[in-house]
Amino acid sequence: MVNRKTAEQIKDEILSILKEEPLSIDQIRKKVESNWSTINSYLEELSKSGKVKEIISADKKKIYQRVFGDTYFDIPITDLERKKFRALFSLIMKKYKERNKTPTKTELAKAAVKVINSQSSGLAELPTVWYLYGMIPLMIANPSQNYSEEIQLEHTPKINSIIENYIQENHEKKSKQLQREQHIEYNDALYCLSDSFLDEVQKPNWDKEKIFDILNNFFIACPIDNEFQEVFWLTDRFVSTVRKLSYFDNLENHKIKILLVFDALWKFIATYKFYKTLSNQKRFLGKESLVNLYLGNALAVRKDCAQEAISDLHSIYWSKLDDREIKEHPETKKMKAIMSGWTGED
Repeated sequence: MVNRKTAEQIKDEILSILKEEPLSIDQIRKKVESNWSTINSYLEELSKSGKVKEIISADKKKIYQRVFGDTYFDIPITDLERKKFRALFSLIMKKYKERNKTPTKTELAKAAVKVINSQSSGLAELPTVWYLYGMIPLMIANPSQNYSEEIQLEHTPKINSIIENYIQENHEKKSKQLQREQHIEYNDALYCLSDSFLDEVQKPNWDKEKIFDILNNFFIACPIDNEFQEVFWLTDRFVSTVRKLSYFDNLENHKIKILLVFDALWKFIATYKFYKTLSNQKRFLGKESLVNLYLGNALAVRKDCAQEAISDLHSIYWSKLDDREIKEHPETKKMKAIMSGWTGED
């Protein structure tokens, strides 16, 4: 006699199956060996409790993704990677606590990247990505979490040494300085130029030529990618719009607007950089699924926000263009006066 699976057993199986990648109801049904309606019903329950989410919904095909909530955009990682990340975060937290300090999110993330990228740590397989503020672990570094060493990392003594050196060198630095020094260390021109631009526009008096020199270099460093041509096009439009606006008004008068537009553009570019980082890793060589299942919505929303923000800035330029005072030559005024009385008759 075959024992029937309980509801909880089926739901546990569904969660286990969805660990590695999103699947359709039909794919899950075949793996669990159950019928479509039963799986659909349990997926709806799991969705309501926040354990899975529906990422594609069509009449004949629904695709569900497991929600862990501990990686950016819920990009999947293996159980072993998750344990290694937690063990690494735990070691970093302990070293900071030895100095009677709780690290900030930036400090924890940047220290983790330093360890992962150190050849002697033995953790090179842990995925890191470029995102809004530089390179970060794919697993979210959260100082409020109670991380534990679920596994013993192979090179723990060496890892502790790397962490101690990092904290010794950086414990007095603010988050922004840590981010900017990392951009320089890993030699990413786009991030460095973004830092330089933000530095310049925060000054009370703007050096217009210096700002344009930075923006020109930013435009040159901007990637040209046939898959995401909007990254280059939107950067081009932003730079050209700021330059055109400068012909008719002081840019300082539009400081907040320019900063908001650049922020929207940067969020789109950084999300694109996130995607490119992952798509270059062996596990994520299936670029279509990476976009369709995980990052497509974020890329689309941030592209739309950037387009809208740049269009708003361009409308300010057009309004200044319409308000121009055209100075007439004295001879032109005389001709107008003569012509105003002319009826067209000899």
